[in-house]
Amino acid sequence: MALVAALILAIATGDSDDAGSADAPPTTSAPEPSAGIAAPSDDETTDIDLVGRQVTVVTSAGGTPREQTGEPGAFPVGQEMVGPPDGLELQRVSSGTTVMVSRSDGPTGVDDGVMTGYARSPGGAALLTANYMGFGMELGGVYADFIGHFMPTMAGEDPEFLEEIRARGDSVDGRALVAAQGYSAPRWFKFGQCDENFCTVEAALPSVYEAVGEINSPDPNVGIHDHPVIRVSMKWVADQWEIVSGRNMTPLTEIDGSWSRWM
Repeated sequence: MALVAALILAIATGDSDDAGSADAPPTTSAPEPSAGIAAPSDDETTDIDLVGRQVTVVTSAGGTPREQTGEPGAFPVGQEMVGPPDGLELQRVSSGTTVMVSRSDGPTGVDDGVMTGYARSPGGAALLTANYMGFGMELGGVYADFIGHFMPTMAGEDPEFLEEIRARGDSVDGRALVAAQGYSAPRWFKFGQCDENFCTVEAALPSVYEAVGEINSPDPNVGIHDHPVIRVSMKWVADQWEIVSGRNMTPLTEIDGSWSRWM
């Protein structure tokens, strides 16, 4: 998550100087809000993130699943875009980072503090990708538990890695990276090979420019108009998606028509 961290750091360290003449972000239209999102419970509130999206602020560290009232979406036949699941909702968890839940493609439950039950669907795979990115900005116990659950092979091969993650979280008192709560959820998704047994998802964040405007970037290789992208591949094993690889890609300066905007 080093690339994401660098862009988020720009929010905290940038000033008002111009940062270049890159093209403005694309003006693709957002989908209509999904129906059926319940009002927050008594211990939940609502907020707006830095790019204007509604966020439900929950008290849990690992997110709060919602009642499933819709059906999971179908797998793409070819390379067509996949739209957002029903009842898509952003949740800001107690660390300050943002995750995604839905009312059709999961998650459906919690196991030892980890949201589980992501649907065997492209939407379920995308939600898992988004939350892999989101919890990665916390780098603490919740992320370690998430990795242990959805990347069990890697966790078993390198248990010290999970302990290092927990130690990093302890050092910052379980808080997310600087300003991660501002806009840490993806806005666009793209699917590679994606069927009931294997799925590759690319997720792109809003740019720093969309969130806070013109500032100086602390990384000369990452512009404020660039969109951080992560690619995650997963396979269906034992009734859940298991992540087999997750990596940052070269940041995109433009989101073209091959991407589906979810929110």
